[in-house]
Amino acid sequence: MIIVNAKLPVKKEKNDEVIKQAEALINASRTHEGNISYNLYRDVLDDSLVFVEKWESSEALDAHMKTPEFVEFSENIEDFLTGEMEIAIIAGDEIN
Repeated sequence: MIIVNAKLPVKKEKNDEVIKQAEALINASRTHEGNISYNLYRDVLDDSLVFVEKWESSEALDAHMKTPEFVEFSENIEDFLTGEMEIAIIAGDEIN
């Protein structure tokens, strides 16, 4: 399993707009082959937005990152960020 934590440092006045645009990406991503879960959260300390994703494999994640909705979302929010996204990609197994 691949886990992705992607922190978006969004301008505070643009948070709601980014969340609205993220809805289409989230809904589509949840249907992508190999997706286990795909969520967006707001950090209560700094108001940044954080995607938390789980994928069956790195191949599934790579395919997701080439989809039109992922590319479009990334391009659309570029001007709404205050800096670079912090992305952590972790390979791991589920513990039952």
